[in-house]
Amino acid sequence: MEPGPVLRVATFNIRNGRALDWLNSWWFRRGATAAAIGALGAHVLALQEVYEFQRRYLARRLPGLQWCTQGRDGGTSGEQCPVAVGGGFVRVLEHRTRWYGDTPDVPGTRLPDASFPRVATLLRCRDQRTAREFTVVNTHLDERHAANRAAAVRQLAGWLDPSVPAVVLGDFNAVAGDRAVMGPLLELGFRFAPVTGGTVHRFTGAADGRRIDHILAGPQWTIEDAEVVRVRPGGRLPSDHWPVRATLRL
Repeated sequence: MEPGPVLRVATFNIRNGRALDWLNSWWFRRGATAAAIGALGAHVLALQEVYEFQRRYLARRLPGLQWCTQGRDGGTSGEQCPVAVGGGFVRVLEHRTRWYGDTPDVPGTRLPDASFPRVATLLRCRDQRTAREFTVVNTHLDERHAANRAAAVRQLAGWLDPSVPAVVLGDFNAVAGDRAVMGPLLELGFRFAPVTGGTVHRFTGAADGRRIDHILAGPQWTIEDAEVVRVRPGGRLPSDHWPVRATLRL
């Protein structure tokens, strides 16, 4: 079989717009955030820490994207993990939001002692250029409890069909070497898109922080290239994380 055309994917924690970040608050940096997202050129974009007012702003600034999302408290309430699809050739066949915990289809479900409900946004897509189907997952894991991060990845791995190519993106609050958390995906053959340097900088602009934002590609994909994209549109930091981008081929 001839190799398929490339698919550019990216993940970006844009920092929630209700945080009191002084001169780095959303209202000061939102133009830079939109510009940074546009510069990624992603066909499939996974964002974390997105409130509905942030998503609406980005939708206005970045027309032509199809947004698939739900708030962690249901509907548009609470932070979202949206997936935005562009490029004109990715058709979304189905999308749903699921919650980590005992009742994954009930909005607001959470794991034990979790500060917040945590969600995964799952899409079934078709590349119209090749007619091949694939799955996209965007998630943001528990910020406090390693046990909850591990439980979430186990649950997420169980939601995937190993026969369907998949890409899992997000802020895992765990480094790539944390097999206690990431092991279930690695056991399914997922590989990290290889990048260097950190992704978290807490509005310092540093490149040596923890790398907790990841793109994982299932075994059917070839990872052509990947990088942490460190851009400052207009000289302003777009978030307290750097985005990660990868080029994949089925």
